[in-house]
Amino acid sequence: MSEEAVPVEAEAAQSHATHVVAWDVPSAIVAGERFRIKVGVKCTSECPLANGRFGIDDHKGARAADGVLPGDVWPGTTSLYAAEIELRAPTEPGLYTWSVRAAVADVGAPHEEGSATFGVRVVDRPDHLVIVEAFDRDSQRPLAGARVVMHPYQAVTDDRGVAELRVARGTYRLFVSQTRYETFALPLEVTGDMATKAELSLEPVLERN
Repeated sequence: MSEEAVPVEAEAAQSHATHVVAWDVPSAIVAGERFRIKVGVKCTSECPLANGRFGIDDHKGARAADGVLPGDVWPGTTSLYAAEIELRAPTEPGLYTWSVRAAVADVGAPHEEGSATFGVRVVDRPDHLVIVEAFDRDSQRPLAGARVVMHPYQAVTDDRGVAELRVARGTYRLFVSQTRYETFALPLEVTGDMATKAELSLEPVLERN
């Protein structure tokens, strides 16, 4: 046998790497409430992982939930298996780091355990409604689809250029952004329901020499 040759048994015994990803995590979750995320698991050798199991641990290392991968791959992929799972947020506001672990078995080859972390931002229950109207500064035309952020709360304006955010009492910096426009920023002190107007200016056009 040459030095380069690898026995068939050795090839079969090599563990496959497992990649794990979590997405669609809400940007802010009210303390103690339930929320849903998506978890995806993929073998680097594209092994079928249908019915594979995964677990989610909270910031203290306690098991928050167990999940099972579906029988079909995620649309548009060749080997990503993804499932949606429901969780419950901690009861105290804060930013927490949770983890997903997937130990794949019974798929014809040994697999290394895969893991990933994701952030869980927990906030107090919103006290007040903030209405934001986004307009083009020059034409006063409503801007639909503008992104409105009062961290960690987010919304998108409707066809009338209006977005509604329910936020907890406190001090914020309001940001409104839209393609081709300069980002609008405004400090806000929220002590009750309120409305404000954001007038966005078009980005300057750079002249070519």
